[in-house]
Amino acid sequence: MFKLLRKSIIAVLVLVPIAVAYHFLSNAAYRREISQKTEEIRERMNDEKKFAWTGTAVVLDTLKGDRAKVDTESSQKVVVRLAGIDAPELPLDRFHKGQPFAEESRDHLSELIKGKAVEMAIVGTDPDKRPLVLLTLDGVLINALMVEAGLAEVASETAAGIPSKQRHTIENAELKAKQDRVGIWTLTNYVRPIEFRIRQKITQGPHHGTD
Repeated sequence: MFKLLRKSIIAVLVLVPIAVAYHFLSNAAYRREISQKTEEIRERMNDEKKFAWTGTAVVLDTLKGDRAKVDTESSQKVVVRLAGIDAPELPLDRFHKGQPFAEESRDHLSELIKGKAVEMAIVGTDPDKRPLVLLTLDGVLINALMVEAGLAEVASETAAGIPSKQRHTIENAELKAKQDRVGIWTLTNYVRPIEFRIRQKITQGPHHGTD
């Protein structure tokens, strides 16, 4: 009787941790969180992904859902592009349509940061030599807020220089936007902005620029 009880207790002690581990490891969200935390710790240990420049900038205007004109601490006015995200394209001119949610995206970015002083970190440059930046206001990453609102998508093309913690914040924001079906994720025939630009370039010619 005692041996049987002891075997039962041992079986429970062995099987319960296995069941718990299986539950968590079979959960995609939990696996993603573990993977992201591991990458962030490894990056910190190796002291990787340092910013090219950090400082305060005042946002003068928003040109698009991922573009802003800022005034830096050195009184330089420059157009910057939000790193790791891509917003719907505005019309090229009055003869050519833009993408759905393009105006809403620009206006939402304006509501968030226009006229405000933000913390800006430069993580690289885009093909047009614009600074790729992370903008933070009151401790909140603006790049991620635009994605979470469904008014921009994750853009791996401009994410190479972003530290893993901020990149994961942006990626997780897109997962939430898709789950909540907001903004661009309500469209049945959604076209990525980069694909839209390629189509525009083909039909209009190279004189219109890259984006």
